[in-house]
Amino acid sequence: MSSYPSGTVTFLFTDIEGSTKLAQEFPVEMPALLARHNEILNQAIEKNNGHVFQIVGDSFSAAFHSASDALHAALGAQRALQNETWYPAPIKVRMGIHTGTVHLNAENEYSGYATLASTQRIMSAGHGGQILISGATRELVRDALPENTELLDLGEKRLKDLLRPEHLYQLNVAGLITTFPPLKTLDSYPNNLPVHLTSFIGRENEIAEVKQEFESHRLVTLTGSGGTGKTRLSLQVASELLEKFDHGVWLVELAPQSDPAEVPKTAALALGLKPSAEIPIETQLTNLLKKRTLLLVLDNCEHLIQAVARLANTLLQQCPNLRILASSREALGIPGETAYRVPSLEIPDSESVSDLDEFESIEAVKLFVARAQAAKDSFGLGPENAPTVAQICQRLDGIPLAIELAAARVRMMTTEQISERLDDRFRLLTGGSRTALPRQQTLRALIDWSYGLLTEQEKSLLRRLSVFIGGWTLEAAEAVCAGVDIEAFEVLDLLTSLVDKSLVNTEETEIGIRYSRLETIRQYAREKFLDSDEVIPMRDAQLAYFMDLAEAAGKEIRGKNQVLWVKRLDVDRENMNAAITWATDTNVPAGLRLVNGLEHYVFIRYDPSVGSKWLFGLLEKVDDSIDPAVHAKALRTAMAFLWEFGDAEKKERYFNTSLALFKSVQDEVGAAYTMCHKAWTHVDRGELSEAKPIFHEILEVFERAGYTWGRVMVQNQLANLIYATSNPPLARQYAEKSLALAESTGDINEEIYTLELLAALAYNTGEDFDAALDYLERSYQLKHKLFDKVADNDYQKARIHLMRGDYERARVCYLKSIQEAEEDGRVRHITWTSVWLGRVEVRIGDLEKAYQNFGESFAAFKKYDLKMGFVLTAEGFSELAIALHQPEQAAVLIAWTDAKRIEIGDHRPVPEQRMMDKLWAEIEAKMDVQAIAEAKAAGEKMSYEEAVEYALREIKP
Repeated sequence: MSSYPSGTVTFLFTDIEGSTKLAQEFPVEMPALLARHNEILNQAIEKNNGHVFQIVGDSFSAAFHSASDALHAALGAQRALQNETWYPAPIKVRMGIHTGTVHLNAENEYSGYATLASTQRIMSAGHGGQILISGATRELVRDALPENTELLDLGEKRLKDLLRPEHLYQLNVAGLITTFPPLKTLDSYPNNLPVHLTSFIGRENEIAEVKQEFESHRLVTLTGSGGTGKTRLSLQVASELLEKFDHGVWLVELAPQSDPAEVPKTAALALGLKPSAEIPIETQLTNLLKKRTLLLVLDNCEHLIQAVARLANTLLQQCPNLRILASSREALGIPGETAYRVPSLEIPDSESVSDLDEFESIEAVKLFVARAQAAKDSFGLGPENAPTVAQICQRLDGIPLAIELAAARVRMMTTEQISERLDDRFRLLTGGSRTALPRQQTLRALIDWSYGLLTEQEKSLLRRLSVFIGGWTLEAAEAVCAGVDIEAFEVLDLLTSLVDKSLVNTEETEIGIRYSRLETIRQYAREKFLDSDEVIPMRDAQLAYFMDLAEAAGKEIRGKNQVLWVKRLDVDRENMNAAITWATDTNVPAGLRLVNGLEHYVFIRYDPSVGSKWLFGLLEKVDDSIDPAVHAKALRTAMAFLWEFGDAEKKERYFNTSLALFKSVQDEVGAAYTMCHKAWTHVDRGELSEAKPIFHEILEVFERAGYTWGRVMVQNQLANLIYATSNPPLARQYAEKSLALAESTGDINEEIYTLELLAALAYNTGEDFDAALDYLERSYQLKHKLFDKVADNDYQKARIHLMRGDYERARVCYLKSIQEAEEDGRVRHITWTSVWLGRVEVRIGDLEKAYQNFGESFAAFKKYDLKMGFVLTAEGFSELAIALHQPEQAAVLIAWTDAKRIEIGDHRPVPEQRMMDKLWAEIEAKMDVQAIAEAKAAGEKMSYEEAVEYALREIKP
């Protein structure tokens, strides 16, 4: 058999007429009937050099190199089918043949939507036993028709979804049926639906769902914001329902109408009714429609909503066989109505760009490409422009009109230029069709139309909601947006109205209802907001609201409602960031109070780069007017962030000031908590004997004050210290006490930490790996309550396998941890994990891969300026140097890491120190004392940049 045809191809599509009904009437016999049908089709197609490339149910799709072969295959199949003795019911198959251009990919999948869609529609227009061919195919076969056949000219027919009428012909064969009912085409049914000049793309699910709604409702209203394609969807659904209505489908265009009193007359004229002065127009309409089975399409109802609702209600009550499909920004609000919210088109995510075939099938992308090619014939989608096409579709929220306007710009701009200018989308997205309604010619005009239909209070609320970023709650809207012309109690009804008018979206989350807007609506409303005199009061109100929210969270987040509060703060991170940014310029005390309330939340989510950005900016503007207690707490929080950034001098300064401030306000607990940083500094320096009494003093303060969370935290620190001084059983006792206390408070985060501490105590002794894994599994289950995705558990398991010497299992766990972190976008976790993955790969012997991981880690740590990351990576390079028999290079890097740990104030944990001791022993075995001293001296003098350059240059597999 020859290869699949490509280029200009003739297609034969077939299916069984009434197959669903047959399957229901003859469920037992149908499989055998279908098997015989398939056998006949396959034989006829194969005999005539055809290729069946798809079978869906009872539908065949076959491709042919020549039109004549396709015609002979259809003729042979129909003869066999009609000569077959079918029992208990005849099998009648309709067939369509069309010739056009397609392309074939490596998986033998065809692309060429216009050709395939035309073949499908030609076949669907026919009846069982009928063979229809297109005008293109007729030109190829008319001079070489099979014997005893002729082509019957059926004329030009309008087919669903096709832009131009298709000239159809029927193949008549002597001895076979030649008389059939009228074709099932748009012009076979009474209607006034317009001919589309552009193709309809996607929406298969929406079409099916809207059609299904008519099974149980007589009025379906398509709602949605401007530009989402409500009109096109309603017309597509209407065209697919034509055969369901004996008296047709009739479109009533309401967009040009501005007078509510003229709505009934507009409907009458669309139906061909000549109004009579003697009889009210509504009466004439009901008299006409009472005995008709008809679908009425009422398009663009929002500006005449009350008049349309009255007419629809009257007609539905008096005309039992009438169905109405309406499109409007909001539902009509009458009995028996179901509203169907038209979503934006499916948009690509960042991962879909990697598979171009999959990417091209996404609705928004498909629409952009189709309209771009209509604007510029040479436009093509490829790896070089796919990422920016994805950005355009994403940033335009999948709104069809916006995508079409953007695609039209490819005549003069690259996709990169279009994407870059979307921040000013209302100037960019203009120049729509001159024949379209004025409001559909530019994106701004479209939204101006919706905005103009709002009441003054609705306009005010829509503007003021622009203060929120990433969504909001009803409580937030009431607290922030009320004032002047809007009372707090009015916000609910106004917000509901904006939802009804498709300008605000709702989402039901596990913590309650949240509201949001499409980005295009947000930008429009924000322009209006920034032009108003409401900016300062609204942003002040936003700051006050989120300060109160953060402070409430700070009091509750260490207790039994921790999960709820963490998720509550998660969804408002952008809003809080905006509030703090505003506070930095206008209200530093409020900003500090807000950040202080988030202290524990930031540690739970562990994103110091965000927390430090907020906090350090505020601390730079502190003056004597700041409440000492607020200032003291902010400094304490900032100290924790400084560990990763390696600024020991600033940390010491913050410590001294914070401690003095807490003492000045006689806050014993605050001062004790601050002293923890002093103890941690001793621990980092390896001065364990100095740290231990400080922790005991802090514990006494916390016990007197009944500060349970603090007791848990300090007992965990003491457990670490006691373990480090070689008393593991006592250390475990402290940790187990901490676990019991953490469980009693409901602080899941601290419970997780304590379980991981117990795991570390177990595996660091090298004696109880199974217990360590059990602790980690318990921790993992708790993490799922706080985190949607958990990457840390496999990371911890990898450490256990690493200590155990099971390097293969350690590598598997590290790789899984990285994969999970990639899915969650946790770049920093990936970077830290890659360092340890490299150290495992050294031990496995995959030295080139280890070098690659270490090099990538250096680059990432440089981006974040995380000095501890440089140190850990350099320690990995020292292991690699030993594996490569380069003891001198290893000595230089270990000396450098020792010096930097002292400078930063971080003491190497016991298991890691054991690793370094082992490496140093190998160095001493291979180098003399003088060489070691020189290597150490060289390493201790290096800067961060010199150490990185040295490792990358000198240590290569």
